[in-house]
Amino acid sequence: MKNYLIIAALGLALAACQDGGVKVRVANDSKLDRKAGLVMLDAGQLKERLGSGFLYVTDADGREIPSQLTSDGRLLFTADVAAGDECTFTVAAADSARVYPALTTGRVYPERANDVAWENELVGFRAYGPATQRKGERAYGYDIFFKHPTSDQILEVLYGAECDPATWKRVDSLRAIDPAMAEEYIQSFSYHVDHGLGMDCYAVGPSLGAGVAVPVVNDSLVFAWCYDKAEVTDNGPLRFGLRLDFAPRAVGADTAVTEHRIITLDAGRHLNTARVWYDGLTAPVTVAAGVPLRDDSPVFTDAAKGILAYSDPTQGPDNGRAMLGVVMNGTDSIVEKQGHIVAMTTLAPGDTLNYSWGFAWDRADITAPEAWQQYLLDYAAREAEPLRVTVE
Repeated sequence: MKNYLIIAALGLALAACQDGGVKVRVANDSKLDRKAGLVMLDAGQLKERLGSGFLYVTDADGREIPSQLTSDGRLLFTADVAAGDECTFTVAAADSARVYPALTTGRVYPERANDVAWENELVGFRAYGPATQRKGERAYGYDIFFKHPTSDQILEVLYGAECDPATWKRVDSLRAIDPAMAEEYIQSFSYHVDHGLGMDCYAVGPSLGAGVAVPVVNDSLVFAWCYDKAEVTDNGPLRFGLRLDFAPRAVGADTAVTEHRIITLDAGRHLNTARVWYDGLTAPVTVAAGVPLRDDSPVFTDAAKGILAYSDPTQGPDNGRAMLGVVMNGTDSIVEKQGHIVAMTTLAPGDTLNYSWGFAWDRADITAPEAWQQYLLDYAAREAEPLRVTVE
């Protein structure tokens, strides 16, 4: 899938401004406004031109804006660019590193069965780890955390209450006295209950969850269990990056296929981007990415754009709906399979699948399935026509 984040090549055309900075023009040639469109530049070449130091970015009015140096050597910042318009920025060097409020964060939670969980200001996600698999729980897919409209990071708060050993000792004490009182106490801190920040009320289980991609063999989904190793590669302020590696398993005639995933979540996005590849394949394999169907709610699909959307009823009383979505450029077909709606494509040995997946909560910023479908259509359109970046 083409990425709407465009990397500007810095070569002989790179020139320094009189004030010691480098001018960058960001143009939006499309018919869609870009709100917080992410721009990436080659940080190594910028540092070579500007000299040693820490890079920062200012807008056309000279105001410093948040930026991030990513693990793959890119300088990342955001640009609000109206349709058909362009903006100018300056990259300069400073003697000390800049610190900005983190809009994307995440980590591995060894205190909760080695979950790895991450979030931005809109949505939160979770992938289950080896401790969950050792317990025999078939938690194949991605889990999601609902968030009320806020820029605050909530996962540390939710996990902190849920995973405090002292809290569960009190639960055990209360159960010995009054089980009903113990249950009432659990409800007072559980992250499965909305206490004003958000909650986890989506059921994963033996399914693709919120958008996992899996091989298809003999017309059946070949589910992966929990990840074997996790590495957080970027941790804000504007991008969270994660690598997941899985234990070898059989895929068709190949007996030792190792799956790898690189996931990124950027600020202001409801969708993660994912790169998935398989070591050990000797023949092409069909791959499907999608979500489970839990009721008879309508499914939206656009096979030409590789889009599918479904509104999940969630668990618990009156918790709203999780509007799930997948965007996969180059989709061969979108079909129902084993209780899921999935987008299908084919990977040859050595190929990489690039796609996006995520959700919106109908009690937050996107409140209706029709609005969510339009969000996915606009997302695909922006990917097809990226911002044009020129370094002068």
